[in-house]
Amino acid sequence: MVVSTSVGLIRFDPLTKSGLDKSYVFISHAHSDHVGGLRSDANGYLTAETKDILSKGRGAEEAENFVALKYGDTVNLGGASVTAHNSGHILGSAQYKFRDGESSIVYTGDLNCREMLTTSAAEAIPCDMLILETTYGSPSYVFPSAADVYVEIVNWAIGQIRKGKSPTFTVYPVGKAQEIVKIFNEFTSIPVVASPSVAKVNEIYDRNGVSLEYVNAASEEGKELLKQPCVNVISPIEKISVSDHCSYASATGWALRWGGSSAAFPLSGHADFNQLVEYVKRVKPKEVLTVHGFKKEFANYLSRRLGIRAREIPLLKQGSLKAYF
Repeated sequence: MVVSTSVGLIRFDPLTKSGLDKSYVFISHAHSDHVGGLRSDANGYLTAETKDILSKGRGAEEAENFVALKYGDTVNLGGASVTAHNSGHILGSAQYKFRDGESSIVYTGDLNCREMLTTSAAEAIPCDMLILETTYGSPSYVFPSAADVYVEIVNWAIGQIRKGKSPTFTVYPVGKAQEIVKIFNEFTSIPVVASPSVAKVNEIYDRNGVSLEYVNAASEEGKELLKQPCVNVISPIEKISVSDHCSYASATGWALRWGGSSAAFPLSGHADFNQLVEYVKRVKPKEVLTVHGFKKEFANYLSRRLGIRAREIPLLKQGSLKAYF
């Protein structure tokens, strides 16, 4: 999304580096589909935690020149300003409030509005215009409580271990993997083995105050643990040496409509429908622009039920906000 100001263009999570050289770029978090703007010579900003995650993987070199922010930090751009706030999605994820004179815009990025073991709930930031991520913006996606999902995950894992199987979670290595590790740390004494890509991110979470207990699968201790039933946490593209002895599971909000052959649990780093509605009510915007997922359905709901002017942003649209006024 692009905001035009007197000091130039401000871009939030641009998809590519094209045309960014004279822009101000703000990256919301470290997932690969949000960091296209790193590959440019733009004036860039992200949180310190996001920069830390990127420093160990994709985008490492490109992130070097980006300024690291803390939540509450404000970047002054002439008569305009941008302030970083927690979005609750993963470590370091941010929503940004843009202010120009009396007008204000909040860009949420990926949003999670409830407390998790590894993240705090997103702040509700009052504004005139809200650019809202609506991945699960349909009434058919209302998640059970996080506590209930934790219980389901632990009970399933214990059941697999009793069968002589190793419960193996194939999840995003940034964010979801750390939540899974923390679940077993908090509620069981079952050893957790993390694949190398997950372990690399675990180290960053540890360094930023989220303590995790696990063993790296590449270590000698990890190789020995993998010979017996234990909890494994891997990325979808990784394999482990004892795969014949594993029972696989996913953790995703899409599990509410899951059709796969493996187990799946509705654990998400995104807000569900009810969370999104409550977030909008707390923010009290004059207008909402919806992006991703059920964006049209959610915009229609806001218009019909809450009387808020709301519209979807077309797929992959990278136009100026002036087009929506």
